[in-house]
Amino acid sequence: MKVLNESVFESAEGYHAARIPGIVLSADGTLTAYCELRRSGSDWAVIDIGVKRSLDGGRHWSEREILVSGGKNDTVNNPLMIADGNTLHFFRCLNYSRVFYMKSTDGGRSWGEERELTERIRECTGDFFWSCIATGPTHGLCLSTGRLLVPLWLAFNREDPKSHHPSAVSLLYSDDSGESFSTGEIFGGLNDPSEFCIAELGGKTLINIRHENEEKCRAVGEITPDGRFSDIRFLKALPDPVCCAGMCSAGDEILFSNCEDEKERIKLTLKRLDGKFNITERLLLSEKGGYSDIAVNPETREAVILFERDNKIFCNTVLL
Repeated sequence: MKVLNESVFESAEGYHAARIPGIVLSADGTLTAYCELRRSGSDWAVIDIGVKRSLDGGRHWSEREILVSGGKNDTVNNPLMIADGNTLHFFRCLNYSRVFYMKSTDGGRSWGEERELTERIRECTGDFFWSCIATGPTHGLCLSTGRLLVPLWLAFNREDPKSHHPSAVSLLYSDDSGESFSTGEIFGGLNDPSEFCIAELGGKTLINIRHENEEKCRAVGEITPDGRFSDIRFLKALPDPVCCAGMCSAGDEILFSNCEDEKERIKLTLKRLDGKFNITERLLLSEKGGYSDIAVNPETREAVILFERDNKIFCNTVLL
């Protein structure tokens, strides 16, 4: 692997910070990238969601569009997209308490009416009390079966409804292209599991989970077709400072990006993994880092990685 290009995707002009990047690839080769544009440093800042597109593998980007605005008061958080051909599915949250969804059938150039999924999620999660909710972030997945998968994390603190701890994770899914949704198992088998990434490989859906256990590494495993978490284990070969990571399938392997350190958000590294999460190659992208996400173009054998650094979001194009 080698870096072909690096650029600043989002400088956060007019904002305090650009954070929480996500990226998807449409069937026509268009990259759609998105992020939170924060007016202060807090997770509860007034936040807008910015979007850009690239037609040349991330080397050049369109002008920024504001897809959803927080106005003067609201936290629009945890944007997530899924690419299904040239259809884009977009999910986002409002004040960590409500979930919304809308769809574009023309690669994000226009969008259908947004609708709220919060009550449906509460119906599916039943008696499980949750006070905060967030999708993803990064990107979701359209399986080869057509099922849409959206990672969810749920905080359940009765004394402090704004706290992100303690937490559990689940999965939001649809088998009819977003017309209806259900949730899978609520999994709390780790200490505060939260943001996790997913990839399909060899007929399995692999997962990679952020958590706050004493083991300062990623937890990995699978999600079964009915939304159950399976074979969850710690992987010491993937050290992590409790930070969101990116993961994407690339042929018969996986690409994984995270900060390769047990304590600090530094050493943003791209790794090539086999189906058992063994590392076959690694590439240091940046001495400083943060959240990241990956999209892979199988035709050009290029990966585009978005990652945080110094309150900006950088873009690397990497030849695989």
